Amino acid sequence: MVSSDMRKQLRSSSIKKVKVRSPGNAVNVHFKIEKGSYAHCGDCGAKLNRIRVTTAGARTMAKSQKRSERPLPHLCSACMREQIKQRLY
Repeated sequence: MVSSDMRKQLRSSSIKKVKVRSPGNAVNVHFKIEKGSYAHCGDCGAKLNRIRVTTAGARTMAKSQKRSERPLPHLCSACMREQIKQRLY
C-alpha cells in the first residue's frame, strides 16, 4: 500500500492507512494517527488522570501538564499515600 508519491512522514507503520470510497466513486487513502496511551500507576496499574498524548506531542507541552506536581508522580494517589506511610513508619 506504500506508494512512491506518498509523503515520507506518512510511510511510517505507526500511521494507519484506511481506504475510503468518495462520492465520486474514487478510492482515496486516509491516514489515521493513533493517540498515545494513558499513563498507568507503577504499583497497581490503575489509569492515571493525565492528558493522553504521544511522545511527539508531549515535547511541546509544559512539564506541569505531563505529570502531576506531587511526590511520587508515577503512582496513583492511593499507592502514593501507602508509600509515604511505609517510609515514615
